[in-house]
Amino acid sequence: MGDRENAALYLPESFEWLILSAGVLKGRDIESRLDRTFDYVESRDFFSWERYFTALLIEESKDTYFAYSKKVLNQSYLNGNTKTAILNQMEKIKFDWKSCH
Repeated sequence: MGDRENAALYLPESFEWLILSAGVLKGRDIESRLDRTFDYVESRDFFSWERYFTALLIEESKDTYFAYSKKVLNQSYLNGNTKTAILNQMEKIKFDWKSCH
């Protein structure tokens, strides 16, 4: 199987991980929780790392304008620099920014 310049397979831990790794929630200890997730996840509390990242994002964003809910995506994540920061986590994927408005 060879490299293809026009294809990318991207498998993040979860959508919530993408948001957390984008650095949009400032002043939190999120970076170390992402780098060393295995130190923070207790298997009796979380069935998967995806559920851990969802709980972490909900907890860290509560009472902010980035308050996260799994049911409806907060419009704050779809605006300007925040959207760009999240999309930039997918380094190998090129976006047509004119169509991403």
